Amino acid sequence: MPPSDRLQKLIKQIRFISSFCGSDMIDENYTMFNPLFTVLLVLLAIYTVCFINTIYDGYVINNDWTIILQCLAIAAMAAQVIGSHRITLRKMFKHLADIYDEYQSKGSRYEYALNKTLQKMMKCSKIACVIYFTAVIGLIVIPIIYMLITGKRELSLTALIPGIDPKEMLGYFIHTGFHSSIIFFGGVGFFSSDVVMFSLFLHVLLHRDIMNAKFHDLNEVTGEQDKPAKRIRALLNDVIAWHQSYNLFMEYIEDLYSGVIFIHMTTCCLSICSTLFCIVLKVWPFAPLLLILNTSMYAYCAFGQLLATANEEVTRMIYEVCIWYRLEVKEQKMILLMLRKSQYAVELTVGKIMPLNFNTALQLTKGIYTYLMVLINFIE
Repeated sequence: MPPSDRLQKLIKQIRFISSFCGSDMIDENYTMFNPLFTVLLVLLAIYTVCFINTIYDGYVINNDWTIILQCLAIAAMAAQVIGSHRITLRKMFKHLADIYDEYQSKGSRYEYALNKTLQKMMKCSKIACVIYFTAVIGLIVIPIIYMLITGKRELSLTALIPGIDPKEMLGYFIHTGFHSSIIFFGGVGFFSSDVVMFSLFLHVLLHRDIMNAKFHDLNEVTGEQDKPAKRIRALLNDVIAWHQSYNLFMEYIEDLYSGVIFIHMTTCCLSICSTLFCIVLKVWPFAPLLLILNTSMYAYCAFGQLLATANEEVTRMIYEVCIWYRLEVKEQKMILLMLRKSQYAVELTVGKIMPLNFNTALQLTKGIYTYLMVLINFIE
């Protein structure tokens, strides 16, 4: 199957999953006022009412302050429901489809780069699917198994429906069914949004690999004895134009996801702190399952580091892969300008405040640990 057809197949699968949440933003006819998305908004509004009722019942009536921590762990994750700019998203996927259509027939180097990116997309999607599937099934099934073994009725989420007592059998199953629907749609939504974002991130590496192939094409021509000047200039202009396309693609991703990443990282830190504290206090048996979902914080940092490394590799590629000394002086100056531009490439940031990389992950982990120790000392 040609790479372009494989890409369209993957996009259809992503759109199929996104349609379960009424958020198929890649569809040109998409509107937020579709029936399914309206139903989900109603569920979210009901959950918000239940959320407020839970805090009132736990903290005000029963004087249990730990209920606030349990609610924060879930509310922080719910705050991550931030939509991307759908018009920009469509343009980027259209741009990728054009790249596949153009380069799949340009030679083995380009076809290899396209297939390698598609394999990475498949692998990334499978890993994300396993993580979210495990968390969703665990949060739905384990409370029921826990009740059958211990006889205790515990809820997977902290959201009490007004007027329905979860301590009664019927009330417990009504709460469980409502929570299961929230967990299912939430898990599918998080999975589809992460797969879309990670797919775009991986295509930065495709831009890098295509640039590498273009440099090899240029080197082959400059290695010929007659050295056709017009063809060399055309290939060099093509490389420079592609480098500009690489930088523009990075700028689009940064503009599209900088705010989303900021919300995600902030809420993940808050949710992890609250979840860990609930585990320490032993007030929520199913809190450890939330840590599976919160591993996405480190996945985001890993992808940020991956793209930062790709920028460094592009800089190295311009100087080392390109045999620039075979070119004329005027053309060498063009390579020099491209090299200078690559040294100030756009990187992913957390709300344009700090870079998204492994160092950021380390700083956030230290902050979470410090905050957790402060809470534990406060209790003691």
